[in-house]
Amino acid sequence: MKFLFRKTARPLGTVAVGIDAAAVTPNPCPDGFVNFSMDASTPVCLKFAMYGKGTWENQRAFCKTLGADLVILEGNLHDQVVEYINDHEYMTDEGFWIGGSDAAQEGHFVWVDGTDMPMGTPHWYITQPNGGTAQNYVGLYTPDFYFHDLNNDKKIYSICQI
Repeated sequence: MKFLFRKTARPLGTVAVGIDAAAVTPNPCPDGFVNFSMDASTPVCLKFAMYGKGTWENQRAFCKTLGADLVILEGNLHDQVVEYINDHEYMTDEGFWIGGSDAAQEGHFVWVDGTDMPMGTPHWYITQPNGGTAQNYVGLYTPDFYFHDLNNDKKIYSICQI
């Protein structure tokens, strides 16, 4: 399957070439987090947690130890994350848990903050969700990085968000 998301610009940090370092805006995110913000006033700090693979529940607990939670990928942020993954070759063969689940009510997917997840395109893979009660958790999965409901015991990496 070919990557179908459009390419979008995203700020990954600041590079100062021939600029006074004092004039450069520092990354507002904690160390190890990448700022995906579209403007300086609202940082969107994400960490691609690739220390070890785990289930959705294990990875959510890990994010919480960082003062974060699994990422909520709405709107253009999904495009930005997919582009980031595709720009980092070591990530392109991996899957990542995100903050969506229908564990509380089968077929009703919600984000970790309790808000409803958008269903269908452009976020979900065309045949997804399709796993019933054996697949209650949502991940970005190779090769397309659309939303997929995955087996409850699947062990993959995660993306944490502050």
